[in-house]
Amino acid sequence: MAETIIDGTGKGFEVKVDSNNKLAVYSVSENKVEFAASNGDSYNINTGTLVLTSAIESSLLYLKNNGDFDLHLASIGFLIGNSTGGAGDLNVTVVKNCTLGTVVTDEVVVDINQNKNTGSSQELVADIYKGGEGKTITNGTDLYYSLVAGAGRPYVISTGTVAIPKGSSIGIKLTPQAGNTSMSLQVFLSVTEYKI
Repeated sequence: MAETIIDGTGKGFEVKVDSNNKLAVYSVSENKVEFAASNGDSYNINTGTLVLTSAIESSLLYLKNNGDFDLHLASIGFLIGNSTGGAGDLNVTVVKNCTLGTVVTDEVVVDINQNKNTGSSQELVADIYKGGEGKTITNGTDLYYSLVAGAGRPYVISTGTVAIPKGSSIGIKLTPQAGNTSMSLQVFLSVTEYKI
C-alpha cells in the first residue's frame, strides 16, 4: 500500500518524489550569525571615543554575560586615531573571566549596545562597561595578545569564536605606543547570542 505525505495546513498538497527517490524540497540556507541577526540575537557594542593620554596600559572594555545563552565573539575591532608623541606598535591583551578592577566597579556603560535587527526591541542581558585612561582589570587569565600597528584605519583581531557562557566575562586592555600623550580610539565588538 502506497503512503502519501500531505501538508498539515489542510490545503491537500502532496510531497513530490522524483525517479531517483529524492524528495523535492525548497530551502534557504543561512549561517548561524545571519540566523541570529534575523531573530534579534546579534548585537553591536562600541565604547565610543576614548582618549588615552599616556603610554601605560589602560583597560577599555568589560563584558559579562548574565543571560541564559552563550554569547559568541568572533572578532574585536579598534578604530585608532593618530598619536601625539607616540611611535611604534600598540599592545592589546584580551582577558577571560575577569571580575576585578576599576572598569568593573565604575560601571560606565558603553556608548552603543544595539540589536543588529532594527525591528527588534530585544536587549542583550549583560554587563558591558567602557574604561579609559588608567582604568584597570586586575584579575582573570590572559586569552589573547596582539600587536596593532599605528593609526589611520580600523583593525580587527580575529579571535576565532570565543564562547562566553552565563557568568563568564572578557576584558580588553591596550598599551599605546611609547611616548604617547594623546590618542583617540574606539573598541567595538560583534556579539551573537546563540539560542539554538
